[in-house]
Amino acid sequence: MVIIPYNISQELINHFKGEYKMKLSAKGRYAIKALVNIATSDSKSPKTLLEISKYQGISLSYLEQLFSLLRKHDLVSGVRGPGGGYRLKDSPDNITIASIIKAINPEHSSYVNHDKTDDAVWDKFSKKLTNYLDTVTLGSLISETKANDIDLEELTNYYQQN
Repeated sequence: MVIIPYNISQELINHFKGEYKMKLSAKGRYAIKALVNIATSDSKSPKTLLEISKYQGISLSYLEQLFSLLRKHDLVSGVRGPGGGYRLKDSPDNITIASIIKAINPEHSSYVNHDKTDDAVWDKFSKKLTNYLDTVTLGSLISETKANDIDLEELTNYYQQN
C-alpha cells in the first residue's frame, strides 16, 4: 500500500494514476464543448448561443466569435427567426476534433527552419497530433463517454470549474 502525503495535489495524483489530462486552449475547449452540447441536445430544435452560454458558463460575445468561425468553416449552420439557433452542419460522426481546432485557429503560414532541431521536432509533432485528431470525431467522443457511463453533464460541470 502506498501512502500519499495529504498535501500532494489531486492533479499530481491523477498524473501518476494515468489520469493526466492534456489541456487545450480555452478557445478549443469552448468550441468542442459547445458542439458537444448541440450534438447531445435532446431537442430537435436549434440551440441558441444564449442557451449554450448559460449552460456552459461561457461569455455570449465569446461564443458569437467562435460560432462565426465555426459557421465560416461549415461546421454549424444558423437558423434565423423565432426558434432559431445553431445546428451541426453534419453528423457528429463526420465532424473531427481537428476540423474544429483548425476552424477556430486559422493557420498562419510560417516558415519552419528544419536546420533548427526544435522547429523540426515541433513541426513533426504538430503534424502527428493533427493526423491523430483527424481520426477522433465528436460522435466517437460522445459514444465512448456514454459507453464508459460518464455523465456528460457532470463532465461539462467539471470543465466549467477548471
